[in-house]
Amino acid sequence: MKNMNVVVAVMICCLRATQVLAAEEAAITTPQKPDKVVKPLGAEDQADRAAALQANGEFAIDLYQKLAHTDRGKNLFVSPFSISIAMTMATEGAVDKTLQQMTDVLHIPAGDLARIHRGQGNLLAGVMPLVSSEVTEKIARLRKELKSTNTQTDALNKSQKFVEARASSDKGRLLADELNSLLRQTSAYELQIANALWLEKSYPIQPNFISTLKPSYGTVVFPVDFKSRPEPVRAEINDWVLRHTNDRIRDLLSSGDITDLTRLVITNAVFFKGDWAEPFNPSATKPEPFQQSASQTIKLPMMHQWNSTTASYGAIASSGEFFPTPTEVNVDLKDEDPSLYPDAGGHTMLALDYQGGKLEMIVIVPQSVEGLSELERSLKYETLQQWIHSLKRRTVNLSLPKYKLEAKYQLRETLQSLGMVRAFEDPAKTPEAAQFEKLSTSEKFEDRLYITNVLHKTYVDVSEVGTEAAAATSVIFAAPTSAELRKPPKTRPFVPIFKANKPFLFLIRDRETETLLFIGRYVGQKV
Repeated sequence: MKNMNVVVAVMICCLRATQVLAAEEAAITTPQKPDKVVKPLGAEDQADRAAALQANGEFAIDLYQKLAHTDRGKNLFVSPFSISIAMTMATEGAVDKTLQQMTDVLHIPAGDLARIHRGQGNLLAGVMPLVSSEVTEKIARLRKELKSTNTQTDALNKSQKFVEARASSDKGRLLADELNSLLRQTSAYELQIANALWLEKSYPIQPNFISTLKPSYGTVVFPVDFKSRPEPVRAEINDWVLRHTNDRIRDLLSSGDITDLTRLVITNAVFFKGDWAEPFNPSATKPEPFQQSASQTIKLPMMHQWNSTTASYGAIASSGEFFPTPTEVNVDLKDEDPSLYPDAGGHTMLALDYQGGKLEMIVIVPQSVEGLSELERSLKYETLQQWIHSLKRRTVNLSLPKYKLEAKYQLRETLQSLGMVRAFEDPAKTPEAAQFEKLSTSEKFEDRLYITNVLHKTYVDVSEVGTEAAAATSVIFAAPTSAELRKPPKTRPFVPIFKANKPFLFLIRDRETETLLFIGRYVGQKV
């Protein structure tokens, strides 16, 4: 009987493992599109969206190039969209020179901040799956019930109450089935975006700051006690981020990031999970050479698709012009023949669809093993858009590494180097300090805020099934320090052959809105 109990316990654990689908509750997202209705964009909405898309795209390339130079030779993965959203919200509180520097770095045209807010809201609504508010609430309820049931199942298993555990597991399975059915009906992929303001409850916040942001970003305001409970509030923010990234982004804020001088924290969380339109066969994955540099080669698990029909392919010559890949070649010419591909200064590109066809991964592989750094230096947003638009759907033999990356960035110095200097200057330290007068109704010196840091953390898992990616951004505002009593917290932060077997650039974008959600590079890692 004892052995039978062990078998039952293992079986219950296995059942439970199939039920954990997502965070316990739905993310607080931007306003949803109307139920079952997709209204065409008017001319003004189209202009707002185009302005925000342009600003986001140019900032994304600037940020990526700066980080690529700083972290040379390392894997890199960021969500410029998450950072743009958080920093554009922060910009609403700025005035004068601080406002000018922030809008310059974020590529927001002078006087267009209100338009960019509207455009960001438009993009947020455009990238989100079409889900009614009733369905969203039901998904949130089922997730919460499922998490509670799974917790109860675990507790019963540990107590060796196996009959009750089996009943609890059965209940969880039914909840999971219902949740899975809803998710399949609402979207072919999962995308959650959430925005929140964590505000010191005693701080005299300017009401217009909150009312301006909410329509576009769907921000939720949490009054908190930074003054006497900085560490517990830090834990609350980290827990919020964890829930809204499906448990992928842990400890966005480290000890010391939040102090009793913190007055406002702006957070954004993004979670994406999508299966490939054409999954890779796991049995075809095998260790193969990945050339990290001219002198170093390692073996990595390489995924393969032969005669894939769901990819779009293109090649770019060293001149930056589109390389004319032939559709037909002489029967005696091998697919590997160099004449069918760009020269060493060029690169090949591939777009892989996720189910539903709305989101895609773009992979750009230089022909030369040392070519990525030059590609990164010369990359322009407009050029990238042109390259993507030139890709054509065709049959491709492709190879892509199976990989997982996690990264954390402290962006204060990065943003300062791009020109956003004044926003980070402590009013107690310099007269040329941050100007966020639109944040507060008070004119007291102690209520003047400045940004202490911008923290960003990411996760991506690329496998045979699909991709799971998450990111979170936190913009931390604090009151002025006292030079005598305090020190600022220390924070550091044919059938073409497409083979990603050398360092490459990759990004995840929404095809419909052309929003760049994630961008990164993969230079290889030992397994």
